[in-house]
Amino acid sequence: MLDRLDRISDRTAYLLAALGLAISLLAAYLAPQDVELGAWVRLVIWHGMLKWACIVGIFGMGAIAVAYLVTGRDRLYEWARALQVALLPLWVLAVFIGAMAARLVWNSWNLTERRMVMSVSYTIVAAVALMLALFWQKRRVGAIGQVVTALAMGVGLAWIELGPAGEDVHPSSAVLSSPDVAFKVYALLMMAGCLLVVLALSVPVRRWLQHAEAAE
Repeated sequence: MLDRLDRISDRTAYLLAALGLAISLLAAYLAPQDVELGAWVRLVIWHGMLKWACIVGIFGMGAIAVAYLVTGRDRLYEWARALQVALLPLWVLAVFIGAMAARLVWNSWNLTERRMVMSVSYTIVAAVALMLALFWQKRRVGAIGQVVTALAMGVGLAWIELGPAGEDVHPSSAVLSSPDVAFKVYALLMMAGCLLVVLALSVPVRRWLQHAEAAE
C-alpha cells in the first residue's frame, strides 16, 4: 500500500480526500432515520465512523512505527510520521463533532462520559508524542512515541469496553447491535470514505514534512 501512496501526486491525493468525504457524507444523508433520534442519528453515526477511521489509521501508524524500529527503514518512519500529523487534527475534529452531537441530541456535552474522557486523554498523549517527533530530531524517539500513542488508544478502547458505564449516554455498539442492516451498510460506507480521507491526506503531509526537514 505504501508503494501505491508513493506514486500518488498531491493533486490526486486531495481529489481522493474530497471523494472520500463526499462518499461518507452521501452515505450519512442516505442512512435511515432512527425511531428515537430521528435524523440526528446520521450525525451521530458519521461522527462515530470518522473516529473509527482515525482509530484504524492510528493502529496502522503504530504498526508502521514498529516496522521502522525493527528494520530502520527511513521511508517507514516518514509514513508513520505523516499519519501522525494528519490524524491528530482529524481526531480533534471528530471529538468536537461528537461533543456537538451530544449537545444537540442529548442536551449535554457529556464531558464526564468515558468516551469523552478517553478522547481528551488520548489527544493529550498524541499531542505530546507529535511534538517530540517534530521537534526532537531523533527518529527512534519519534517512532517510540508513535507506538506509545497507538498503545494509548488500545488502552482507552479497552477501558471503554470493559470499564463501568458510569455516566455514559452513548449507546454501546449501537450500529453493530442494530437489527436494521441498512445502518450497518451505510455506516461501513461512511467509515470507508473517512478512511480514504485519512490515507489521502497523509500523502501531501508526508511531502510537506520532507520539504520542511530538507530546508532545515
